[in-house]
Amino acid sequence: MTLFSQYHTVFFPLITGLLYYLGAYVGVHFAALDSGIVVLWPPNAVLLAALLSRPPRLWWPLFLAVMAAEVLADVPVFTVTQAVLFGVINIAECMIAAGLIRYWLARDIDWNEPKDLGVFLVTAFFVAAPLAAIGGASVYSFLLTSDTPFLTFWRLWWIGDATGLVVLTPLLHMLFSAGLQPRASHLRLPAQIELGAAWLFGLAACFLVFSWNLHSDAYLVLTPLVVLAAPLWVAIRFGPFAASFLVTAVALYVAFATAAGAGPFIREHQDQSALLAQEFVVLFVVLVLYVAAFVHQNRRKSRKLHEAFSELYKLNQALEERVRQRTRELFDANQRLQSLALTDELTGIPNRRHMKNLGEDEVKRSERSQRPFAVILLDIDHFKQVNDRYGHAVGDQSLQAFAQAIGSSIRSVDCFGRWGGEEFMIIVPDSDQVDLTRLSEKLLDCIRAVAVSFEDQRITLTASVGISEWHGTSFDRLVSEADNALYRAKAKGRNRAELSLARLHAADREA
Repeated sequence: MTLFSQYHTVFFPLITGLLYYLGAYVGVHFAALDSGIVVLWPPNAVLLAALLSRPPRLWWPLFLAVMAAEVLADVPVFTVTQAVLFGVINIAECMIAAGLIRYWLARDIDWNEPKDLGVFLVTAFFVAAPLAAIGGASVYSFLLTSDTPFLTFWRLWWIGDATGLVVLTPLLHMLFSAGLQPRASHLRLPAQIELGAAWLFGLAACFLVFSWNLHSDAYLVLTPLVVLAAPLWVAIRFGPFAASFLVTAVALYVAFATAAGAGPFIREHQDQSALLAQEFVVLFVVLVLYVAAFVHQNRRKSRKLHEAFSELYKLNQALEERVRQRTRELFDANQRLQSLALTDELTGIPNRRHMKNLGEDEVKRSERSQRPFAVILLDIDHFKQVNDRYGHAVGDQSLQAFAQAIGSSIRSVDCFGRWGGEEFMIIVPDSDQVDLTRLSEKLLDCIRAVAVSFEDQRITLTASVGISEWHGTSFDRLVSEADNALYRAKAKGRNRAELSLARLHAADREA
């Protein structure tokens, strides 16, 4: 058997039995009035807290330990039979309360939850304690000789048991479930100092109210409420566990002082004194625990809301980053598509559409500036024979070599592109500053120098060139004129350049 299982099976029941016995001793000797009325009955809270902290299969050792403690505590005053009956009644009370709480919550009780606290209060104060009081009053009325009415016994038993359960069960259950050290270790030094100051203030208030007997008529309403300040502060600042510690200390102080005949609740009849003290203690404990639970719940929900907003912010940031990334990708894709749409795939130079757009832009610019530009069409001579004889791969290499040679021999402001097939175009801005005849001869020389190797052969190229210059016409018209000049070059034997007749006629008119 491991140490953990020994603790659950042996040590914890023994500890529970010892605490139950001490609770009975304290209740009889310190929390009872001279008439025998108990202001607060602690032992049942010990058993209920133990039952709530353990699964039902581990309850039976607790019952045995509590029964032994009950008999030991009662035998000096009652018979063994009466002691056993009292033990059965107390065990039944705690078992009913623990069973109903587990049934209604369907889980372990959490003192940080106002709902759980409400279930505990209703079950302990209004169900389990009144039912047990019927058994206790019956023992007193039918087995013990007494002139006290049954209902009086029932009320005294009910309120005394219920007060003990409400005051002590939360603290004892939290101690049984988690222990003191793990909770206290979370407090930093400033918080520990603050908590210690609250304890000093709370106990000082109890001393002033219940030991100095400041309970004149002028103070009757005010003085008992002074003891609320420190526990409420602890409940708000430190939560249910710390609050239950201080509230239990204050409640026991109130019960012990009232039992000793001190404090603002002392009346001519002791049952009235006990009832006033019990009402104050129960309301005091319930108020402080509910404040602690609601504050803790609000903080937890605020923290969860903050975490949710933080997570939402992160998700939103991630989403925005993805949108930006996708936007960049889309922009790059559009750029690539636009480039593909305006670039010849084989040679990498502008295609027909791009050249047409550039030509139309040049027309608009020339119309504004009245400065001409020229269009040069170049057609590779007998290119079909190259494809037929050497194959399309060599033909493609020839086109690439042709484009590379032309591109390196023109100005940076000139636009060079593929017009279609083996036909290419050059747009020459500000052509009035350029000698088009010399430019065409330079281009022809550049083309003649192009050579493509195929196996052991060296393939050379020539081209026919047609030139037209803007004279106030459209780009399409200008291309048509250059095309006509190109065909004249072909007709005259190829490997030569021809100027557009329209340009020649314009030159003649100027002359």
